Amino acid sequence: MDTKRVGVIFDSEWTRIVTSNKGKIYDDLTLVCWNELTSEVVVLGKDAKKMIDRVDKPLRVIAPLAYDSINNLEVFKAMVTAVLNKHKYELNEAELIITAPGIENENLQNIFYELLSVYTTQSITFVPKIILTAVGANTNINDEYGTIILDINYYNSTVAIIADGEVVATKQSKYGEKWLDEEIVRHLKEVHGLVPTLETIENIKWTLGTVIKSRHDLELNITGRDLITNERMKIIVTDADFKKIFITLFNTYRTLITSVLEECPIYLRTSVVKNGLKITGELAGIIGVKDFFEDFFDFPAKTAKNRGYAAADGAIKWKI
Repeated sequence: MDTKRVGVIFDSEWTRIVTSNKGKIYDDLTLVCWNELTSEVVVLGKDAKKMIDRVDKPLRVIAPLAYDSINNLEVFKAMVTAVLNKHKYELNEAELIITAPGIENENLQNIFYELLSVYTTQSITFVPKIILTAVGANTNINDEYGTIILDINYYNSTVAIIADGEVVATKQSKYGEKWLDEEIVRHLKEVHGLVPTLETIENIKWTLGTVIKSRHDLELNITGRDLITNERMKIIVTDADFKKIFITLFNTYRTLITSVLEECPIYLRTSVVKNGLKITGELAGIIGVKDFFEDFFDFPAKTAKNRGYAAADGAIKWKI
């Protein structure tokens, strides 16, 4: 019988658990409603998000991870325990693949070993998220020619060149989906006097968001609240309203990729064009992303079909 594989992804926005026999079994926001008096987790994820601005001390909603770092180690350890306890039977006799911000750090690995000592796992392996993302996006990380990975996350983004199974060069940028959301909100407030809902922001991204010239103007009816009167209002916006924002964001990625290429060994700068660029993360689905990068770099670019779930898929595919 094949050994069961369990992948656990602790990311700044999402925490996910996948298994080789059941697929996705946990998928929730990396948020905690924390009792500061008893140092206990009250609720997790989306349930914690509902409590933002609705709870008083000693309760507080905390994001223990942000910008690819651990903001609050005590809360993070408690969250890890709470999440894994929900699925403790899945961990029995399983190969456990774990990633989290700073997972290469030996001290953090020892913390995980301590937290996992109560479970009967067959093995525990720590893998950087960018490696799992590349594997999940069907990248041959052992190719000597190398591949460029652009992983667009919520708080930030990472560019890495991976060759012979190793990260040869990498850089991070503060520009992620959070920056895009904030710029959309800022534009709607300043230009239209409208305060959008989260649903409206998502509709704009996936209906009007583009980084190439559209054949036809794209329009969208949106609703929100008047910035001054707070009354409900409805307007029509077009892709032209937001084109500059999307182009600005993706230009930062273009600059980041160029910078990483300049820092990698000369032989890789020339050989990496064989495999080109792989784009992962939810924003890989924005209209025109593939063409945007291919037109500038003159080497192949591919967007991962599993986008934001590439790391989770990579945890199951990764070979120990």
